[in-house]
Amino acid sequence: MQNKLKVVGGSGVIQLMQNFVQSPVGADLILAARNVKTFCFLVAVVALSVFMIGAKARCDPADGPWVLASKSSVRLIAGAPGRLPYGAGVEMRLDPGAITYWRTPGDAGAPPAFSFDGSENVANVTILFPAPKRIDEAGTEAFGYTGDVTFPLHIRPTDPALPVNLTMKMNFAVCERICLPNMVETKLTLLPEKAPSSLAGAGPASAIERAEEKVPVRLSETDRDKKVSIVRDPTASPPTWRLKLAEGANNVSGSQDGAADLFAEAPAGWYFETRKSGRPDEFLIVEAARPKTAAGTAAPVLLTLTQPRHSYEFAVELKPAAAIKP
Repeated sequence: MQNKLKVVGGSGVIQLMQNFVQSPVGADLILAARNVKTFCFLVAVVALSVFMIGAKARCDPADGPWVLASKSSVRLIAGAPGRLPYGAGVEMRLDPGAITYWRTPGDAGAPPAFSFDGSENVANVTILFPAPKRIDEAGTEAFGYTGDVTFPLHIRPTDPALPVNLTMKMNFAVCERICLPNMVETKLTLLPEKAPSSLAGAGPASAIERAEEKVPVRLSETDRDKKVSIVRDPTASPPTWRLKLAEGANNVSGSQDGAADLFAEAPAGWYFETRKSGRPDEFLIVEAARPKTAAGTAAPVLLTLTQPRHSYEFAVELKPAAAIKP
């Protein structure tokens, strides 16, 4: 079949059907169609092919292609142009009931791993993680995401005057009853002066902005102490600390404080469990494991406080006694 697809649309479909019917392949298929239903099926196949070609031709250039994986799909999307570092995002869609993991996965699971080897005009890439959810996974606690999630990227080009050709390999786990490892590879070109191709508030750039709003804000020691106090509970065993939100620091009403949550990340060998204490706006931080050589020392811990409107992360040292803030 030597006919070329040049026109897409109503007249293009008609012309294509005429070319198809007149072609040797089309004639043979029509002779093989023994009833109207079969012929209509052939017409639908050709029409669908034209539609798919047209859809590809109209694909937003700010969108990378969707890459299918187990119970999920992934693509790269570009942020608003004219900013340094460049904004982009790893957009993931999970099947209903499936979960994937945060950078600290909880009791089980594996965090996502990103590689940008092979990219062109890329000095460095910073990966941001939206605030996670605490998910019950067959009796264990997982920290991660359900539904759709976008990981914002900040990309610093080697030469801001030249395009960035971003190549990404991503290894991640998706779990629904059983956990499946996934590896996807995809690409995206970022142009330094390209105007946004999507409508404001409806395209990839706005998706990245919404995702960045979900990334916890890093607090300085001063700002941390305005929002929380952390005190060792001298009567508790194993070692336990109480984190209390300062008055007004909870951005939900008292009847909704169940929406807030706390996550702890510690160096290798350390592990801290976090849970609500049963008192308003208070969490317990419980030492569950420590290195054998760390007796009597403080553990540097990164705490992430998630709330519906604003989330925060801040560093603390959980000392054997005394308070982070009196």
